[in-house]
Amino acid sequence: MRPARWIDLGVVDPIAFHAAYAGLAEAQGPDADPLVVWGRARAHLCLGQSQGRCELDDAIEVPVVRRPLGGGAVWVDEDQLSYAIVAPLGLAPLRHADWYGWALAPAIATFRAFRLEVERRAEDLWLARRKIAGSGAATIGRCAVVASSFMLRFPRARFAASVATPDPGFRTALQAALGTAMTDWSSHAVPPDEDSLGAAFRVALRDTLGWNAIASSPATGECAAIETWREELAAPIEAGRPRVAGGIKLNAALTLRRDARTGAARLERTTA
Repeated sequence: MRPARWIDLGVVDPIAFHAAYAGLAEAQGPDADPLVVWGRARAHLCLGQSQGRCELDDAIEVPVVRRPLGGGAVWVDEDQLSYAIVAPLGLAPLRHADWYGWALAPAIATFRAFRLEVERRAEDLWLARRKIAGSGAATIGRCAVVASSFMLRFPRARFAASVATPDPGFRTALQAALGTAMTDWSSHAVPPDEDSLGAAFRVALRDTLGWNAIASSPATGECAAIETWREELAAPIEAGRPRVAGGIKLNAALTLRRDARTGAARLERTTA
């Protein structure tokens, strides 16, 4: 059994959550114990590291953070228990493509402990043929970092209102399509309280990764690294280019696009 640090941030502002896992990863040496950052971030729209503000509606009403991890735009708020797995590269699989199966195994075991038969599809977790969790990963410093969340409730309308769309009709179609492509915990069962969910996740860390999660807090040097990342993540985000031209990817199987001929929104099935 390997010791792992469990760092519970509580409820924090959007930048604080992302700066915490990035700064902690940056500060770790090659022989450090792995750690898990756990907490709730206040409502924000979170862009992937290669995305720009062109993905967002001009009138967006929540803060925007571009995380230092891959993936697309996601909604994050207090109705999600967010977490990041941070481990020295020597503890992670050699192939980046294998990180998701490794790092998401505790989450799958946690869902199943509550009788939700979640399965992994690449970097996402699915339940009842819909996506219930995405994830993002990157190498930061000398660590592998994989972040995801337990989405207890998903506000489809707020997410649809926050992303760029060509017209109101497309936004209406997007909100409906999100119901087809996405799901949340509360759609299948009463969500557990935070303490019960955290306890189950720590058991799953032990059973799947062999990690004994012990409560910890950032050391002085780690706090300095976290503050550096706070400053970096607070920098202005450039416009960039859309990740999906003429549409938005909803999950690994579905993309909503605007038909170039008719202008109508069309749901396309992609690689499952």
